[in-house]
Amino acid sequence: MDEQGQNNPKAQAMKAEATRWLVFFGVAAVLAVVMWLGWSLVNLRNPITSLSSITSESTMSVGIAGDAPKNLDIRTEQGDEVEQALLGNVYETLVSRSDTNKLQPGIARSWQASDDGLTYTFTLQSNMTFSNGDKLDASDVVWSLQNTVNNQYVDADQLGDLKEITNPDENTVVITLNQPNPRLLRALSGRAGIVYDEQNDANYKNTAVGSGPFTVKSSSSSQIVLQRNDAYWGSTKAACGQIVLYYYSSESSMVNALKGGKISMAVPLSASSAEALQKQSGITVDNGVGFDKVLLAFNSANESPFSDEQIRKMTRFAIDAASIAKDAKDAYAALGGPIGPLEDGYEDLTGLFPYDLQQARQLRSYFGANYIATIDLLVPKEYEQIGNTVKSQIEQLNIGVNLEVLDTAAEVTERMNAGTYNIALTTMSDEGDASVFTNGQSVFHFENGDVQQAYANASAATNDTDYQARMRDYARTVSENAASDWLYARKTFIAVEDGVQGYPKNMTDRFLPLSRLE
Repeated sequence: MDEQGQNNPKAQAMKAEATRWLVFFGVAAVLAVVMWLGWSLVNLRNPITSLSSITSESTMSVGIAGDAPKNLDIRTEQGDEVEQALLGNVYETLVSRSDTNKLQPGIARSWQASDDGLTYTFTLQSNMTFSNGDKLDASDVVWSLQNTVNNQYVDADQLGDLKEITNPDENTVVITLNQPNPRLLRALSGRAGIVYDEQNDANYKNTAVGSGPFTVKSSSSSQIVLQRNDAYWGSTKAACGQIVLYYYSSESSMVNALKGGKISMAVPLSASSAEALQKQSGITVDNGVGFDKVLLAFNSANESPFSDEQIRKMTRFAIDAASIAKDAKDAYAALGGPIGPLEDGYEDLTGLFPYDLQQARQLRSYFGANYIATIDLLVPKEYEQIGNTVKSQIEQLNIGVNLEVLDTAAEVTERMNAGTYNIALTTMSDEGDASVFTNGQSVFHFENGDVQQAYANASAATNDTDYQARMRDYARTVSENAASDWLYARKTFIAVEDGVQGYPKNMTDRFLPLSRLE
C-alpha cells in the first residue's frame, strides 16, 4: 500500500473490516471441518445398524425346484407352491411368524385371549393399505375370515368352532369360539389368516391384491415376477426392486442355472446337490430346518407283528437312531418323537429309547424264534444306506429282514397306504401332523387310549402355555408307546451367490419371505 493509503483513515477502516471477515470465514471453515470429523468419529463409534430405509432398484432371480403354481388363487389352490411364492410377500396374515416359526405381530399388532380361551381380541396396526391403495381395516379382516369359513377355503378347518367374528371399531377384531382352539393363532398365521381387500373384485386366479411388500407384476407356467410395493404401509420396504421366481422341472437344471449366473439363489436343495455346490467357487451353501421328519413307520395293524407294543419297543432299542442321524447328510437333529423343532410342543425325546442291544435282545427273548422270523422293510432309493444300517441292526436280534428298495418316496407311500408293509422309512412333512397317531385308520394303524386322551387334553387347553405343555405330554406318550421310530428332523438347504444376503433359512420349502433379500 502506498504512503497515501497508509495515511488515509477510510482505507485503513476498509482493511480492518476485510481482515475481520477473513478471520470469520477461516474460523467457520475450521469449525466445519472439526464438526465433520466429530460426526464421522461418532458414527464410527456408533455405526448405523439398520439400513431398512435404503432400497435398491436391482432385480434378484430365485430358482425353485418344482412346478409353478397352477394359478395365483391362494384361497383355493392346493399345494405349497402358491403359499411359498405369495404368503408373506404379497399377502399378509392377521398374525405373522418369525423365521423360527414363533408367532409375532402381523396385521394385528397385539392380541389378548380370555381366561376361558373362547374370546380373542385383536388390535390392528395403524394406517394400513392394500397395494391398490384401498384402506385396510377391521372390516376387511372380518369379511376375509367370514369368506374363508363360508367358502371353505384352504385351511378353513383350522380355525376351529367359530361362533362369531365382529369389529367393534375399525382397529379391533373380536373372534368368539364355541369351544377352545389353542391352535387358532397358529392358523391365523397361515392361509386361513390372510386378509383380503373387500372392495377388490379382480380374478384371483391371475391377479393377487394383498397388503404385503410385493405385488405380482406377471406370472406364467415357468416364472412369477414380484415387484416392490412402494406404497407398502409397513415401516420397512422391500430391499430389492424386483424378484423373479424361476421354476425348474429338475434340480440339476436349477443347479446349472445357479452355476451359470442366471439365478442368484436356489431352493430347496437336496443334501447331495448342496454338498456339490459347497465346492463351487462364488457360491455359499446355507441350511436351516423345516417340518420334515424322517422316521421308521411301524404298521400296527392286527396282522402285523408290530401290533405288539413289545415288538415295537424291542425294535427301537435295537436301532441306533442317534448314529443314523449323525451320519445322515440331511439331518438337522436327532428327534425321538413325533414333533419337530419348529412345532408347538417340541421336546428332545431321544433319551426314551437309546441304542441298547442288550435290552432289545432281552425283549426278543420273550418271543419264540418262530413268532417273528422275518420282517419286511421298505425304503426309498435315496435312503438305501440307512435301510442297510437298519437291516443289519435288526438282524442282530436273530430276525431276518427283507429289505425292499423302491425308486421313490412316493412308491413307499403308496405301499403304506395299501397297508402292505411292516416297517417303512418315510417322511412326515406337515406342521402339526403328530395328531395322526390318534387315528387308528391312518397308515400307521396305531391306536392307544392314553394317546388319544393326551391329545384331547391338549386340544382343550385355554392358553398357549398349557397347550405347549400338554402337547409335550402327548408327544412323550406317543413315543413311550413306540408308535414309530423317529430318526431325525431334516435340514433345508439353500444356495446363494456370494454377497447375497437377507435370505430366509428355515421352512423354505413352503415359506419364502423375500422382502429382505438383496
